[in-house]
Amino acid sequence: MQARTKKIIALIAVVLLLVAGGLAAVVWKLVDSAEPKLPTVTAFARGTSVTVEPTQHCNLYLEDCIENPLGMLDVPAGYPLQLSLPSEIADAPWRLIVVYGDPKTGETFVDGRLFAPGEQRAVTVPSDPEIQLLGVEIQLPSAVQDETGTAIAHAVWAVQTY
Repeated sequence: MQARTKKIIALIAVVLLLVAGGLAAVVWKLVDSAEPKLPTVTAFARGTSVTVEPTQHCNLYLEDCIENPLGMLDVPAGYPLQLSLPSEIADAPWRLIVVYGDPKTGETFVDGRLFAPGEQRAVTVPSDPEIQLLGVEIQLPSAVQDETGTAIAHAVWAVQTY
């Protein structure tokens, strides 16, 4: 290979390295300055799924809060609701609050359970044909406690099902 050809190849290699380095710097800057995305929950029933943004999300001390509308998913009485949680929720202690209603009497019933970190990434909420599932809440406890000593939720994902 001639000396001139070697110089041209070296020059092209240097230009390509500079372009690749510049592109990498631009991508890094875009990723670094991107707003962090809050975790979402996926709710599924009767062949339909919805992605649910947090209804409320604050820091651990209940500051810097944002709010979003409730998630909506029609779940007729007798059909289960399935929830899929991202690791940001499932790898922390979290609560599931379930609200049922009796259409005949108008009574409501609240059930709940606390999950340990990593215990479950998905949950199926059963439903009875006689009692309508009205909605669910997934809650992440904060560092703030109420007067009974129960941690107040700093993040809530709520799905209305009726």
